[in-house]
Amino acid sequence: MTNALQKAWRRGRNFLDLTVLPRIKDGIDERTARPSMEALVDSDLERHFKDKKPTIMYVSIRYDYGRNYWGLSYEHFQFYETLLNMDYSLIYFDYDVIRKKHGERKASQMLREAVYLYHPDILFYNHFGDWIQHEVWAEISDNLPTKTIIMLADDHWRYKESEPVWRLFNLVLTTDQAGFRKRMEEGFTNVFLTQWGCNHFLYSNLNLQRTYDVTFVGRCYGERKSFVQGLREKGVKITAFGQGWENGGRISQANLIRIYNESKISLNISIASTGSKTQIKGRDFEAVACGSLLLTKNTEDIGRYFVPGKEIVTYENLADASEKIEYYLRNEEERQEIAKNGYERFIRDHTMERRLSEVLSFAQKM
Repeated sequence: MTNALQKAWRRGRNFLDLTVLPRIKDGIDERTARPSMEALVDSDLERHFKDKKPTIMYVSIRYDYGRNYWGLSYEHFQFYETLLNMDYSLIYFDYDVIRKKHGERKASQMLREAVYLYHPDILFYNHFGDWIQHEVWAEISDNLPTKTIIMLADDHWRYKESEPVWRLFNLVLTTDQAGFRKRMEEGFTNVFLTQWGCNHFLYSNLNLQRTYDVTFVGRCYGERKSFVQGLREKGVKITAFGQGWENGGRISQANLIRIYNESKISLNISIASTGSKTQIKGRDFEAVACGSLLLTKNTEDIGRYFVPGKEIVTYENLADASEKIEYYLRNEEERQEIAKNGYERFIRDHTMERRLSEVLSFAQKM
């Protein structure tokens, strides 16, 4: 009788209670052994396989800014949920949750392991935090058949910060015209100019009663705050939602869809969160997708996607915005006609499915 069994006998334990036995097999103590990499990959990855369809490994964050108490992220609703409805097999590698659970080094190893196990046709990465070891990105991009794509948000101010990462990918996606031109001038030709869009599988016109005259959705800071206050001083009845406003706190996607559907006019204040550059925002497409009249800053960029005065309405400054709000609230039929035209243009040209189809088609031809 072994020493372990003798000790168990003395304590009066049942011999059949195997929990008292050392779990040693092939030289491994199962009480302290950690799961193998294969086991971690199998348990931590979400997989949706479709027969004989190309496979995309989607690497991104699931939660808003990585905080699960804030809800699901923009990337999750717009990219993941769209890809899920497209004609691809999909593997979801939530690199934020995985690195918090296992550490950055192991998360990098798991990503490498997953690519070798599932050999996806395309790896689509939404860059948020620089948490995957660069040698892993390089190995996948340089040595394997998988085409690697990196999607850059806020490229206008993160260009240099993210350069050590994006240079490791087969294809760089940017929504920033200047960033696109700069890469081409520097000889990095594997770059694709894309734009935000909207997931029409989630966002749609629900034909709700338009109870709000004007709404703005977004955090309260800088020019946004003074712009909204200025409109109110001119008598505009505008309701603002988001952190820092009277209707404070994060707005869930369900409530965001409801707000757009209940808004006669949706205002977009186009200044970026960092710096002073005007940029296209996701709400430029989300509001239109829900049948609301979009009122947004008059820029060259917005004119590439909608026809001002026919599909959306643009403003030059605070006074102009106030006058146009007053006009389109008085002229309901004209407002509804422009909103209808905007929605039709969105469905035709600006769904996230359309954006991703263009990107994936370009990548597959590289």
